[in-house]
Parts: sequence; structure tokens; C-alpha cells
Amino acid sequence: MPHNQPAAAQHHSVRGHLIMAFALIALAFTALPSMAFAGTDTAGNVFVSDGDSSPSGVGGDLYWAGQSLSLDDASIDRDIIAAGESLSIRDCTVGGAVRLAARTIDIAKTTIDGSVTVAAQHVVLNSGSTANCFYAAGETVALRGSAKSAVLAGSTVTIDGTVDGDVEVWADKLVLGKNANITGTVNAHVSQDPERADGAKVGALKIDRTENENTSTINDVIGGIVAAALSTCFVAILLELVFPRATASAAGMLHQHPAPLWVSGLLGTVAAVPAILLLIISIAGLSLAGALMCGVIGIALVSAAFAGTAVARMVGHSQNRYAMAAVGGAIAGALTALPLMGNFISGVAFVFMLGYLIQIIWRNAHVKPQQAPNTPGLPSA
Repeated sequence: MPHNQPAAAQHHSVRGHLIMAFALIALAFTALPSMAFAGTDTAGNVFVSDGDSSPSGVGGDLYWAGQSLSLDDASIDRDIIAAGESLSIRDCTVGGAVRLAARTIDIAKTTIDGSVTVAAQHVVLNSGSTANCFYAAGETVALRGSAKSAVLAGSTVTIDGTVDGDVEVWADKLVLGKNANITGTVNAHVSQDPERADGAKVGALKIDRTENENTSTINDVIGGIVAAALSTCFVAILLELVFPRATASAAGMLHQHPAPLWVSGLLGTVAAVPAILLLIISIAGLSLAGALMCGVIGIALVSAAFAGTAVARMVGHSQNRYAMAAVGGAIAGALTALPLMGNFISGVAFVFMLGYLIQIIWRNAHVKPQQAPNTPGLPSA
């Protein structure tokens, strides 16, 4: 029904952002240099990387990062937190929770007292595995073991195991195998009717068809674009009012020295995720990690307005700066709200603003105290 479309679209948007976030984390870890690190803290937590052998017993938490992890016949007293390209956990016992991000994840014949929260391109909780809760997002997600509840999101979701409770599914395709035994309700937000094999047992199946979620009316699309343009325009005017030197400097830098700005932004974007995660793992850097994360979020919130203002000031350098900020912000906001390419435009704006900030910090750090900073100027009329 039409009134269900916004909710369905929101659910799939959440699924997409969840998959993207975990994918970035996994990509960041796999992009790290292949140097090994290992250690055990006083609480019994173990930190290992790709270059270290998989531990057979851990008295605390297990933190792992690298390319490929194969954890076999191990006992982990508390949590497993790992990210990489390929993660396999087999014949293990885990006293806490499991949180994983990778390209492929396979958990087989493993007993997990806590919850399992994972994201990957391909995720399987295989037969013989048990968990309290199973939360998974990926392209293909399969539950063949058993859990007390499950929340599954993916292109294809397969349930061929036991769930002693309710299941929430967001997928294009839901497959209920012959071994599926679900005592509660399956709330399926799917774009096609589920495939249900003979022998599949389900307490109740509620289907919410979402095939029309992307067929928003032209009025909805235009309304979203106008709203984004107006809000970004307002932020752009505020930036121009409060930070006029920054927008002018960014415009000049974009005109005179664009290469260092873009390179710095790209490198900073790639380095942000592993830097935050390594600070979190180091425990002592939690406060710094929180500050860095807040900074990244802040940049993401205003980057479109900042980039639009800078570009507009560069193009219309002889015009009224507030008028150009309003025009640039409105255009940037409208572009970020466009279907398909909006996320790409937002990413470009983020790279631009981050690159500018890095360049300003770098230049100020290398300017002598008695020397005035050499701020790029706008092109002359």
C-alpha cells in the first residue's frame, strides 16, 4: 500500500548504510600494511593480526584484523571482534558476543552464548552453530544453525535452520528451506513472494511487499530535492557569515592548487576508518577516537554546503559573496538529493572539505611564527 512505501524505503536505506559501513571497515583493515602485531593485556584480552597464529584459548576478548582468519577448535571466554577479507570460525565456543566484518564469513559448529552481529558480501551461520541472536547484513545471508531471534538483511536471505522466536527480514528474495523451523513470526519485507520448501515450519509469515519502494512519484523526488537545496543553502549562508576567510581560501586553493587538495582529501578519507578503529583497539585512545569520529561526522554534515560555497565563490568571485554562497549551497544540496548520483556527490564534497582542512593544518604547521600564512587568493576579475 502507498502509505507503507516510505517505511519500506527507510528499512532498505538502513540496510544499505549498514552494509556500506561494515564494508568500509573490512576494506580499511584489508588495506592496512601486512605488518603483524600481537599482545595480551592485563585483562586477558588478546590482540592478533594476520601474521600471528590463531589462538586456541583466550581468557578475555579476541581482537583480530588482517586478510584471512581461520579460527578452529578454540575457546574464547568473552567476545570476538574481527575484520578482514575472509573469516572462518569452526568448532569453537564463545562465551560472549561475536562481531565481524569481512567479504566472506562462515561460522560452523560453534556455540556462542551471546549475539552474533556480522556484515559481509556472503554470510553463513552454518549447521551445528548456536547463538542467542543473529544479526546479519550482506549480499547473501544464510541461517542454517539455530538462534533465539534473528534480523537479516540482504539481496538473498536463506533460512534453513531453527529460530526459537521472531525473525525480521529485509531482502529482495527470501528462501525458507526444508529444515526451517521458526516458532515465532517472520516479518518479511521483500520484493517478491518468499520461496517456501516442503517441510518448512513457520509460526506465522507476514509479508510486506516492497517492489514499489523505488517508484516514488515525481512530486516526492522534486520535494526531496527542493528540501535538500533549501537546507544546504541555509547552511552555506551561515558558513559564509561565520567563516568567510575559510570559504575564500578554499575557493583560491581549488583554483590555484587543486591537486594537493584532492590528494589530501582522498588519503584522509581512506585513513580515517582504520585510524579510528586502531585507536579504539588501543583502549587508551578511546577519547581521541571519539573526537576523530565526531570530526568526521561534522565534516560530513556541512561538506556539501562548504564545497558548494567554495565553488560558487571561485566562479563568481566578483559577485556578492552571500548571493554566491546561497546559489552554491542550493545547487550542491540539490545535487546530493538526486537519485543514484547523490551519494557520489556527497562523497566528493566530503573529500573536498577534508582535503582543504588537511592542507590548512599542514601549511600552518610549516609556517614560521613571524611569517604570515600564504593563503591562496581568488582569481582576479
